[in-house]
Amino acid sequence: MDKERMKKFLKVLGAKGAFDVLIYLDEHETAQYRDLMEFVNTPTLNTRLRQFLTFNIISHHLERVETRKEWYELTEKGKEVVNHLKAVMEMVDD
Repeated sequence: MDKERMKKFLKVLGAKGAFDVLIYLDEHETAQYRDLMEFVNTPTLNTRLRQFLTFNIISHHLERVETRKEWYELTEKGKEVVNHLKAVMEMVDD
């Protein structure tokens, strides 16, 4: 990852609501859009989700069988990111 992309990645992780959304996805495995709205307002959530998708931290799923089902979940990379974030938070708490 080049230096500028790394800076953007770290900025995304430190942005408002990012940590809460990622932890929620980690704890619940999947989430619908409305579940994530409790952490930030709609424009901010849209921005975070777009940023997470850009960095392949989450995946977006949409099914249209009998009813429309849409959800988000962490990718393998996203799970690693959350584990590292938790480890950093534990270091801060010590």
